[in-house]
Amino acid sequence: MKIRMFCLFVGCLLLVVQSARAQEARAGNVPSKTYSRTPLAEGATVVGHFEGRFPCAEITKDWKMPVRPECVKMKWGLTLFQDPVTHQPTTYQLNRKARAGKWAIVRGTKTDPEAVVYQLDSDTPEVSVYLLKGDDNVLFVLDQERNFRVGTGYLSYTLNRVVN
Repeated sequence: MKIRMFCLFVGCLLLVVQSARAQEARAGNVPSKTYSRTPLAEGATVVGHFEGRFPCAEITKDWKMPVRPECVKMKWGLTLFQDPVTHQPTTYQLNRKARAGKWAIVRGTKTDPEAVVYQLDSDTPEVSVYLLKGDDNVLFVLDQERNFRVGTGYLSYTLNRVVN
């Protein structure tokens, strides 16, 4: 009985150690950048270009557009532009001129009041899309109350940086 308990204790300890090791920060634990086949805008006016695929219905509702039943997923190619001198947000371009507008940096989500959030269409907040800056390479699409959206194994609400 003592041997059995000892083996159980050692097994649990190994699981805890393995779990902790899987979560530690390492140089190799950084998301890789995606590369684009088509040339992307470059220069001091470009903050970055991000791409991702996610369910169609939620975003079209946010932008007060009719939800088409055949629209299952959206593919976004988002380019954020800034003033080259002040580095303040200026405009964005979505899917090679399919939609464009102004964007701004706002602060806070319900769980993190200091979080950096990008607000697309900042001049019309009733149809804004909010993107949480995870880091320099990842943006998360938030809902209108700045909460995380829950994706599926097939589609997620993330945009990843793309480089030329």
